[in-house]
Amino acid sequence: MALCPGDTTQWDDIHRRLGNFKPLVKEPTVASLNQKVIEAVEEYDPLEHRSLDELNEIEDVVEEDDLARMRRERLAELKKSYKAAKFGEVRDVGFQDFVKEVTEGSRDGQWVIVLLYFEGHPGCQRMLGPWVELARRFPAVKFMRGIADKVVPKFPEGSAPTVLVYRNEDCQKQIVGMTEWGGASRVNADCMEWVLKDLGVVTSDLEEDPRQVPAASAWRRAQRDEEESDKEDDRDEDRGYSSSRLQTRLDFLKRM
Repeated sequence: MALCPGDTTQWDDIHRRLGNFKPLVKEPTVASLNQKVIEAVEEYDPLEHRSLDELNEIEDVVEEDDLARMRRERLAELKKSYKAAKFGEVRDVGFQDFVKEVTEGSRDGQWVIVLLYFEGHPGCQRMLGPWVELARRFPAVKFMRGIADKVVPKFPEGSAPTVLVYRNEDCQKQIVGMTEWGGASRVNADCMEWVLKDLGVVTSDLEEDPRQVPAASAWRRAQRDEEESDKEDDRDEDRGYSSSRLQTRLDFLKRM
């Protein structure tokens, strides 16, 4: 019976144990050869035997190459961020354009966040200012707002404000009321940013939950957000884009 390479007979094994035959040399395995190659590559220093002049010349080339690479990478990052940052303001939405702007608008991983509110509702009023601020902070996210019963017929006022979080044409989350945002006395842009961070909607530098800060401090922040919202509404009205004024004009035209 023929022996395969590396096989031995019992007779050979006995004589090797007695020292009469030379020990067998073990054939290296593929795994051991691969490991040796990896170790050799890791330990290899291409500059080890270079002269000082050669090293200086190589250093200049390497620095230029590194700078060019970093510049290309930075430009690519900037282009990507600029392309994503296409919103930056709160947009109004109604029943007719909800599917297009929200459902279809959330395709390809785009986050679309909708605030359903009632005009004059105290809790909703507290949300509008921070909503504007968040849209400015995160221009890659599509922030929208709509009068609740104009978007969803017969929407119950007791469920306002409600925030709908859409992505990939699906409602990922519904946040009803003020509790999750920190409550009416605490809600501000930072509190809302923290919640959206937990949902994976935004990347935030906040390290601590701002909903845990004293209520007085949170109230002052909310006041600033609300004042900013009022200024934004004034600017919108000056441009003729106020949804309430537009609706009034449309109602007037219907009666003519």
